[in-house]
Amino acid sequence: MISPLRSILFVVLLAATALAHAAAPTPPVQPAHGPGGADYAHARVIAHEMKSGAQGWWLFVPSSPRPASAPIVVFCHGWGALDPEGYRAWIDHIVRRGNIVIWPNYQASLLTPGGDFLPNAIAGIRAALADLGNGSAGIRPELDHVAIVGHSAGGVLSAQIAAAAARNGLPVFRAVMPVEPGDGSQDGRKRVTVPHADLAPMPASTKLLVVVGADDHRAYESLGLSFYADTIRVPAANKNVIELESDDHGSPPLLANHAAPGASLDARPPRRALIHEFEHAGVVDALDWYGDWKLFDALSDCAFHGRECATALGGGPAQIDMGTWSDGVPVKPMRVLR
Repeated sequence: MISPLRSILFVVLLAATALAHAAAPTPPVQPAHGPGGADYAHARVIAHEMKSGAQGWWLFVPSSPRPASAPIVVFCHGWGALDPEGYRAWIDHIVRRGNIVIWPNYQASLLTPGGDFLPNAIAGIRAALADLGNGSAGIRPELDHVAIVGHSAGGVLSAQIAAAAARNGLPVFRAVMPVEPGDGSQDGRKRVTVPHADLAPMPASTKLLVVVGADDHRAYESLGLSFYADTIRVPAANKNVIELESDDHGSPPLLANHAAPGASLDARPPRRALIHEFEHAGVVDALDWYGDWKLFDALSDCAFHGRECATALGGGPAQIDMGTWSDGVPVKPMRVLR
């Protein structure tokens, strides 16, 4: 039997815990302006799956208002993430800034061989560009303003596609951002799922930014660092490898794990998961607004228009800043690896 004193102490402890949780600092909100910010030029996104299957693709185009022309962003999903809904908040952010997003399927199912990923993706992108050129979206594609971003297996593909663009009749990818690139090997402990390809042909003019996560234990920084080394034509001034950091100073915490780039339109609360790598999957937070979204917005602006370059590359304060918790404490800044 629990004594009255112990019961009272238990209640007091619960109350103190609840009060401490309620008083915990909250993470930064989305900035109003600038890279990663909410100053959108378009109110709506129109999404269509144009062709199903491994060599199929989706198109996401800006609307309200519809622009006469738009830059192109290719978005490569992670292995098995066959439904764009898992990244829709990020995709919609990119589109509402005034870009057309092409999503190459590259997988028909989980059984699609890894060796088919690159040719499938290239086929889907080529067909999508031809479709856009024929006026399918009613928006002229700006083929001199083309960028690519990808997560996990898609991060590997994003670099490979950019390196292989010239010999496959694709436009130059001026901005390339592999995010947590993973080949399935988990740093050599497992079999490679996504075969490696030669990155040396990537043009010198490319703005290349590789992003890794401090608590990502499925895709390791060693592969991202190899992209830096293997893109021998791209000068050091045009490329970086940067690491997002976890921060549990407040509540909810910011988790730089393998699921961090996932961004659902659902306003879902952070949730626990059996596998740590998938905690907070789909949640949109400061790791997006001040991390991946900010970096890709700035990288594209730098590559296309020569602006925001200090936020995109170089390891300076504008690039690594992650905002502040509600109590004024800075969120752990990104760490520059190269």
